[in-house]
Amino acid sequence: MEPQGPPFPVKKAFLYSLVASIALTALFGMGTILSNRWSWFEVRILLTTLTVGGSSVCGLANAAFLSTRRGLVLPLVGVGLSLAGGLLIVWGIWTDTLGLEYWKTTVSFCVFSVACAHLSLLSMARLAEWFQWSLAAAYATILGVASLIVFMIVWETQSAGMFQFLALAAIFDAAITILIPIFHKLSLVHEEERATRQGTASATEAIDAEIAALKARIEELERKKARLI
Repeated sequence: MEPQGPPFPVKKAFLYSLVASIALTALFGMGTILSNRWSWFEVRILLTTLTVGGSSVCGLANAAFLSTRRGLVLPLVGVGLSLAGGLLIVWGIWTDTLGLEYWKTTVSFCVFSVACAHLSLLSMARLAEWFQWSLAAAYATILGVASLIVFMIVWETQSAGMFQFLALAAIFDAAITILIPIFHKLSLVHEEERATRQGTASATEAIDAEIAALKARIEELERKKARLI
């Protein structure tokens, strides 16, 4: 059986692409401003570099969770959506004949790409057993908000009730996003306290065992002394 090579560095690849896109965006933006040229070609290049940067951020979030080896499906789907969404946007930027349905599909990919990146970052939290419900709530809320946004875009819904429902879901989304890092910190504190208690208990048990052994040795010596007398 042939030895397998090292896994492809997904996290490093997205990180390098992010750094490159930021550098190119900054350099091209400064060059365009200094040259005072704002043709559609320059705008397309600037939008392309910004798209690569945004796609790299989402991919980096998913790759970070993938590197923890605590999940596989979510980060892989997120990486795929990040790449697909970025490629669709770039293709749309440089193509003038695309219709509304193409952009609806592209936006749908991008919305779910952001949702997967969001969930990947939250999934990296180490939660105690009694805080696990918050992660399940985050999955349901974030995917629900993304699905609702895509539904409203695809079907071009402008109902006031839908916007109200989306606003409520977004508020709960923001709340659970803030709570999970707090629960993560509380879980770590509890784990440290438990480890400290276990260490103290182990040390106490070791001392008690040593005292019992010394008592047994003293009793044995007392019996020997009694026999000699």
